[in-house]
Amino acid sequence: MSQPHESRYIPRPSLSPQLYRSLSQDAYLQSETDLSGKDSLDEGELTEEQLRVLYEDEEIERFLTLFSAFVREVQVPDNLKMKDPGGEATESSLEEGDWTPIHPKEENLPLPINPFPSSNYRSVSEELAYRYLVPILPQPRPSAPPFTLGRLRIATERLYIAILPVYGPFLSQLKDLATWEDNGASLIYCSMFWILWWYNLLAPAFLLRMLVCLVRRRLFPYPSLADLRQHRQEIIHADAFGQQVSARFSASSSGVKETWHLFKLLDRTWRSRAKASTKEKGKGKELSDEIPSDTAQEQGPAVHGDADDGDAQDLKRISLQVMEDIADIHERICNIFIWRRPASSQRYAIILFILFLTTLLLPTKYIIKLSVFVLGFVFWHVVPVVVALAPSERRRVPLPFRDVPTDAEYAMELISQRGKKQESPDHLGMSSSAQKLQDTFSQENGSSIDWKKWGDRVAIGKTAVTDIKRLRPGNPGSVNESWPPRHPVVPGAINITQTRANAEIHTYPCQHPSGPGLITLTHNAFFFTPLMSQTAKISLSLAAVKGVKKIGFLKGLSLRWSETLDEIKELKEEKFLWIGGRDELFARLVGTDGRRWIKV
Repeated sequence: MSQPHESRYIPRPSLSPQLYRSLSQDAYLQSETDLSGKDSLDEGELTEEQLRVLYEDEEIERFLTLFSAFVREVQVPDNLKMKDPGGEATESSLEEGDWTPIHPKEENLPLPINPFPSSNYRSVSEELAYRYLVPILPQPRPSAPPFTLGRLRIATERLYIAILPVYGPFLSQLKDLATWEDNGASLIYCSMFWILWWYNLLAPAFLLRMLVCLVRRRLFPYPSLADLRQHRQEIIHADAFGQQVSARFSASSSGVKETWHLFKLLDRTWRSRAKASTKEKGKGKELSDEIPSDTAQEQGPAVHGDADDGDAQDLKRISLQVMEDIADIHERICNIFIWRRPASSQRYAIILFILFLTTLLLPTKYIIKLSVFVLGFVFWHVVPVVVALAPSERRRVPLPFRDVPTDAEYAMELISQRGKKQESPDHLGMSSSAQKLQDTFSQENGSSIDWKKWGDRVAIGKTAVTDIKRLRPGNPGSVNESWPPRHPVVPGAINITQTRANAEIHTYPCQHPSGPGLITLTHNAFFFTPLMSQTAKISLSLAAVKGVKKIGFLKGLSLRWSETLDEIKELKEEKFLWIGGRDELFARLVGTDGRRWIKV
């Protein structure tokens, strides 16, 4: 298949073989993409390793879609110790591209072990909280993001994928068993239930079932071909459901506000009745005069319109945060059972095994007493200590299963691992489902143009022009110039001289304040090269990057990185007004070391 392409680009005798290969590289990659787009490799013939890589590729594509809608700015926590070139952030300055402080100014100060003398503690719970709990808490979780229809759609899709495939079949099977749709199956499960109940083995049987599910995924790795196809269908259905929810809310944007108004009206009526029951009968007339006035105030948008809008926004933001937290917990639990972080899954398998032995060997009365003891201890002693914390400190309390990644965090780890191994994520060829996800990602970002492909073509064209000048007769610099260039501007040229395993290089056209150019991203470095130059104007290591932020309405990007001059660390910043494929570049920058970042 590659012969027609080679005949199309026959070089002149004056061109070097290296230049010929760089010119034909784009045509070769294009033909390879065309072959993969035709499903030349049957999925049924894939090995287990190829199937796993294909599944990971689709997870990365889905992560890019989620990440483009959720996150606009990330920073590294240790940049608080550096000198910040900007002043205090305001709402207008943040819209212009200034950076959001990770914590308020009072939170940036180191917290003393004893913030105030023990005589000033208002309760024992508060003293325990600030003396022993606060010093060991992790960094605070980011505050709830503002409500948008895009975030609502993505949160709905995550809930659909995390909850419905699990609870839907489970509840359907319970319904069939309870209604005796299949007499044989219902009879078997009914007999098993009462036998286990009689011998006090219901709890051990439940824990053993969970342990078997967990170990089975370890013995038979996920996914199988059926699992992969089912996961694709779930993503397609979740995408359709999320679009329907978003369309429904956009058609009736006042629905949430009307619900909030109804809730306030019911709450005011209840409080009025409670107040009326405590007053004397002679003051009933005054109370009857107050209630219509409240109702009139509720109907007057000119007086309380802004407050009602703020309440509705708070309600929507809190609801969105609750949806995201529920989706996070379910994704973490699912990732425990499919061993996405083996160390954590092994830890929870040991815990399940210990609980299984405990419920199997201990008498039932001790199990009941132990369970009630745990619940009582949490209710009477743990909850007061947590409530005694300030709201800013309460956000530092970790969520359950914090050591297990969510789907987005797992995809970031995949990008980071492949960058360290210098592997290309599309060496298998993209499946039709992954291609559909990538097309959806491009459409959601307002363009169907493959900016990465155009960036590669521009880079190859720059290399061709430079090589023609270098090989021109009488050019004194043609002997001393090195090949390939000193910086990885051109993926095609680097693929000529390096192995395929070292070809993880991405290029993006961009507009810098100094002029147009190309951004080149490798597994450990970031370069910006002006369009009419072969020398990188900006060259930095990805380990030095301390912040990435989306700016402007033209898909711009701002970078912060640390630089050591005379043993003094300085924080520098560079802005790009426009970047083709900005969201993909943003995700790859963050994915190089995703566990360092804090989403703000």
